[in-house]
Amino acid sequence: MAVQMRRAIPAPTPHVPYARRLYGLGSVFGKTVRDSRFAILVVVGLLSSFVLVGGGTMASTYGTPETRSELASMSQSMPPIMRGLYGNPVNVGTLGGFLSWHYGAYFALLAGLWSILALSSTLAGEARRASLDLVVATPRSRRGIALEKIGGHVAALCVAMALIAVAAWLSGAIWARMPGDAISPSAAIAFAVGVGFRALVAGAVAFAIAPLLGRGAAAGIAGAVMLGGYVLFGYRTVVPAFDAIAGATWFSWSAGHLPLAGQSDWSSIGLVALIAAALLAVGVEAFVRRDVGVTLAIPVPGLPRGLLGLRGPVGRTFGDLLPVALAWAVGLSLYGALMAAASRALVDALAASPGLAAAFRTIIPDVDITTTAGFLQLAFADIGFVLVGLAAATFIAGRSSDELAGRLELQLATPLTRARWAAASGAAVWLALAVVTGVLGASIAMGIASFGEDPVRPAVGTFVLLFYGAALAGIGVGVAGLFGPSLAAPAVVAVAIGTFLVDLFAPILRLPDWVGQLALTAHLGQPMTGAWDGLGLIACAALAVGGLVVGAWGMCRRDVGG
Repeated sequence: MAVQMRRAIPAPTPHVPYARRLYGLGSVFGKTVRDSRFAILVVVGLLSSFVLVGGGTMASTYGTPETRSELASMSQSMPPIMRGLYGNPVNVGTLGGFLSWHYGAYFALLAGLWSILALSSTLAGEARRASLDLVVATPRSRRGIALEKIGGHVAALCVAMALIAVAAWLSGAIWARMPGDAISPSAAIAFAVGVGFRALVAGAVAFAIAPLLGRGAAAGIAGAVMLGGYVLFGYRTVVPAFDAIAGATWFSWSAGHLPLAGQSDWSSIGLVALIAAALLAVGVEAFVRRDVGVTLAIPVPGLPRGLLGLRGPVGRTFGDLLPVALAWAVGLSLYGALMAAASRALVDALAASPGLAAAFRTIIPDVDITTTAGFLQLAFADIGFVLVGLAAATFIAGRSSDELAGRLELQLATPLTRARWAAASGAAVWLALAVVTGVLGASIAMGIASFGEDPVRPAVGTFVLLFYGAALAGIGVGVAGLFGPSLAAPAVVAVAIGTFLVDLFAPILRLPDWVGQLALTAHLGQPMTGAWDGLGLIACAALAVGGLVVGAWGMCRRDVGG
């Protein structure tokens, strides 16, 4: 009896309209863009606020020829020490020059952090959640998937930069008070292109590393490279040892591209773009040639049994978060150590120039910058609060992934209760933050002790970051318990960024005192100098513990995964 074999006819691929593909249905590119919606809003809102509010500050504070002349003279007479804080002044007597000088670091670092977090997790994060396995099982090639992921992030970055260019043009149109204040559309576009490529190269470092070392290590290393490059370039004239390697950073390559100040250098931006493209190509090939989700094992000492997730929900969640916490700790500790090293050069310069020290006390009366601790309070604490807030959001996202990926249902099949899991996993986030701040404090202490200064107060002061991070984590746990895990990390990011903006802009805009007091960081004193605010620490502890209680209560009143 003959058996006739028939070739299976593949089912036709359903046609997905182009508009729906852009929205993320049937398209990896579209889904990547759609997943970036919240990030686009945050970045555009944050950087546009610097552009618009900074323009208003220039118009109100330096609105006459006399004040403009004083500002230009002051910026040009600033010693190299202060140029490390504010940047190289170019045409600061104009509105665009003032924005480039006073807020340039925020543009580069905050946009770069977004790109790092996005590109470190776009493939590695989905591979860890096993959702990428379904995508690679389709007829799409791995290279095509990776290129669509990159294209989605680049498209999101283009949208964000286009809106920021509009904000820069509007700032010049609204706040122009003197000749040269208007910002042309071409200058606004050139400014946004420069910010976009600086951000992309930072994210490309993370994208190249992520297939090899995983999401957490890639984000930590890329963040350390970016922050370290900023410090090396900014303080290269203050610390001679920095000058030897500062030229290897993209901050050095693109230093001459300041279109808002009337100075463009497209060749340097082209070099940054080429380096970014090369790093992205490395990441694509690493993803194509390696098994999905398989990363290199970094040799580390064996972990105690309690950190392997074998003893209850605290150990399990902390064990999952520990690699990411160590990556954040490495990045922040490198930044802290570099700032500690730069502080010695500042203190020595001020000791040799009493007149300069007196000028600093007049300009910055609230912080004694003539001490190592005072310099760290001014140059590190504010950005440290932002970075710890982003770290807390990362840990909350990792905690929420158990519920979003369905792993929590298996845990709850045991005698583990919902309330206990919510409280225990939240406590594990506190432990992860303790690892970050502990390593950071140790690195700052070693950096300060290396030149004979007292390391105790600045090192202990870093633990205020732990209280602040724990408060944000409590907010995230509470939001997850009441409204679901998908909103937890965005809520933490929104509170961290909102606090930073209120603390920064309330005094600049001369808002009522109660507005500035809304920022939790306004109640934490000057921890690097040993001036602690007890009420602020109590408020942080109340938010941390209260968030766990609310999260545990809310977890018992809703469906898992809802």
